Amino acid sequence: MSIQVIRDLLFKTGGKALIFEPDFSGRLVVDGALSSLAIPEFNSLSAYESAPIPPLPDVELTDIALIYHTSGTTSGVPKPVPETHRWLKSQAQVQWPQVFQCFPDGQPLLVNNIGSFANVGTSTTINYLSWSGHCVVQTSKPDFEVDELLAMVNDEGLNVLFLYAPWFSKLLDIARTNEVLLSTLKSMSQINYTGAALNPDDEIWAMEQGIPVTNCYATTETAGCLVTPLVERDLLPGMRVMKGINIKFIPTKGLDTAQLDGDAQQRSQGGQLFDLFLPAEADNCPHPSIRNRPDGHITGDLFEEVKPGVYCFRGRNDDWIRTGEQICFCDTKSIEDNVLVTCADIVQNCIVVGHYKPVVVLFVEPIQAITPDISLRDEILKRTHAFNSRLFDHEQINSTLQIVCVPSGSLPRTSEKGNIRRKAVEDEYDAVLKEIYSNFK
Repeated sequence: MSIQVIRDLLFKTGGKALIFEPDFSGRLVVDGALSSLAIPEFNSLSAYESAPIPPLPDVELTDIALIYHTSGTTSGVPKPVPETHRWLKSQAQVQWPQVFQCFPDGQPLLVNNIGSFANVGTSTTINYLSWSGHCVVQTSKPDFEVDELLAMVNDEGLNVLFLYAPWFSKLLDIARTNEVLLSTLKSMSQINYTGAALNPDDEIWAMEQGIPVTNCYATTETAGCLVTPLVERDLLPGMRVMKGINIKFIPTKGLDTAQLDGDAQQRSQGGQLFDLFLPAEADNCPHPSIRNRPDGHITGDLFEEVKPGVYCFRGRNDDWIRTGEQICFCDTKSIEDNVLVTCADIVQNCIVVGHYKPVVVLFVEPIQAITPDISLRDEILKRTHAFNSRLFDHEQINSTLQIVCVPSGSLPRTSEKGNIRRKAVEDEYDAVLKEIYSNFK
């Protein structure tokens, strides 16, 4: 994320000061509009006599406690996500205790951080673990290497893993030929994955090997809502609603399983699809400023009830996809809109694809065919550069390899409104996309 975007976010959310590591001093442009303070080195601090801690301010449950932001951007700016004290209390007392379901031999849980300490998953995990007598083992990066995992287990006593699905899938792949890693995964009290669905082959293999795997559904706005009970691991990837969580499944209108992305369509049992709705009175319903319904909030994710009370994730019901190494959100519509505005004289229509893929790919229908099309792709990169530079890395289109030019009107469309169908584009150009993605592994 660029420094300018960070500054814009701070001003938008009423930030008063920027506290930063001294290593970033050379990258900051400070003016009088925003105070900044470098974190001092510990050994440079003077010793002070102990003094009474000042009283904490009085707060209401509906007051804002923290402000996170989404892992994707809208028009180049992440969406601020205010979290209330009611929300924090719910995730610490109701939600996280149901995510981590094991207490090995009465010992404290030792859990890895799932991202940076600004990540909503990591910071709220600490909020729960710290007051409940458990511990966090800090990793060097979200996709830590096998040697680091083994060291955390053997040297630090790590007994619970909390992972994004793509990295867990990579660990399972390595474990197929690495007995030490397989033994370590089996020795965990629990391995909870989130953020995406596992490959069905991975799920089956993990269960066959006796690896204690559970699946969790959570969002930045709502925190955890569903989880696989550890005692019912055979339900994978199915999940049950957490006890004490007030959510409703509302039948989705105007969408059937044929319109799902390839993975979700393959898994679907052909049943009714549901939106997940949180009523306004739910403790983990998002702050009123970001709700998308007058009476609550719909997450935009789709579910199918595969057994009574057991739900499986079935993709998205909007213009957002998940992409990149960490499977983060990407607002495809804002990228498409920018292309159509900045390239109005050369691009007739376009669509962005890349759900669960390493990068996004832009398909364009040019107003006039150009052969070879490299000059057109170069021009699109040039015109979209300013907007592109404000996006997160996983949303950016930085290479002509990420742009595919096709004849005007050739992309598959809906019969009624003539909208380009994202999933159909991915299916029709599967071979082309596989070749592109092979360059970004």
